[in-house]
Amino acid sequence: MAPAATLSTLTSVEACLEVRRVFVLSDSKAVDLVRSAVDALNVGDVDGYLACFDLTCQRWVAGLAEPLDLASVSDNLSALSHAFEGLHLDEDLLFGDEHFACARWRMRGVHPGDYLGVAPTGRSINVETREVYEIGQHLVSMSWVYGDVLGQLIEHLGVQDGGVS
Repeated sequence: MAPAATLSTLTSVEACLEVRRVFVLSDSKAVDLVRSAVDALNVGDVDGYLACFDLTCQRWVAGLAEPLDLASVSDNLSALSHAFEGLHLDEDLLFGDEHFACARWRMRGVHPGDYLGVAPTGRSINVETREVYEIGQHLVSMSWVYGDVLGQLIEHLGVQDGGVS
């Protein structure tokens, strides 16, 4: 990479790789990695987001009996990106050290597309999630999601037993 390149001039995947390359220079390695992943997601680059995760990473989600593998995470993020215009994770809180990061995100967007069988509602979402990320070998190796993300989504979309209200 040319020395004059900055993270703002790189693609999201290149930026994530650059963060990994200079990882040892950071005061908060885990925070830098997680923030670069979310930066990619916020510009619609699901692959750039996933480039910051180990291929064997498991995502444990509150309420699910088994963790999600990276392919399932990819499928869900792609579906979210297509169903919600302006999908964005706002950083409410992010802190950590070289091995762990803890975050409170606020997912925002507007629902003009089908998601999980819910027809477009045009409604805005504002969903809070809390996540813990474990870092190993300069990638996210494990993550845990806390909170009722799906329940909040359903509520924001106005879904009830008989459909959208």
